Amino acid sequence: MKKLWVIPILALLLAGCGGEKTLETVGDVEETPVIATMQRVLLQLPEELSAPVLQSEKTGTLYICDDYSVTVQTVAAGDLNKTIRNATGMEREDLQIMQTEEKGVKRYRWVWATGGENGVQVGRGCVLDDGHYHYVLTALADEKAASRVQPAWKEIFGSFRLAQEREEISTGS
Repeated sequence: MKKLWVIPILALLLAGCGGEKTLETVGDVEETPVIATMQRVLLQLPEELSAPVLQSEKTGTLYICDDYSVTVQTVAAGDLNKTIRNATGMEREDLQIMQTEEKGVKRYRWVWATGGENGVQVGRGCVLDDGHYHYVLTALADEKAASRVQPAWKEIFGSFRLAQEREEISTGS
């Protein structure tokens, strides 16, 4: 008879061991990378280039006048060689590129000439690199017009920069 009482007592003691199962889950907190906001480009164009002829995300904005054309484009930063190749058709190592930096923005400048069916073309280019985007400015003219357009190009390339926050607010942008 003592044996029969031992079984219920053992059952009661062991009943406490079979409690609820606790499931533990591990979840990674995924942080979505913040994509930098594209900055605004400031550029002073002469009157003969006042209206864009062509605009698209892939090719940028094209301005044309009698003597030359200007293209402004913004592309994702990363491969500067690819950006220069797309802008000029030439490899970076084939160009003599000057690099400067101001307020964390790198500026790459160069000139080039190419020959083709329509004669020799002279170009000037600049890339502003803020680490997130390449802001590209190129100008292209026939060899005969190249010396005549240099004062206009000097003005255009001299004004090419990224807007500061205060400038964006004061211009109403």
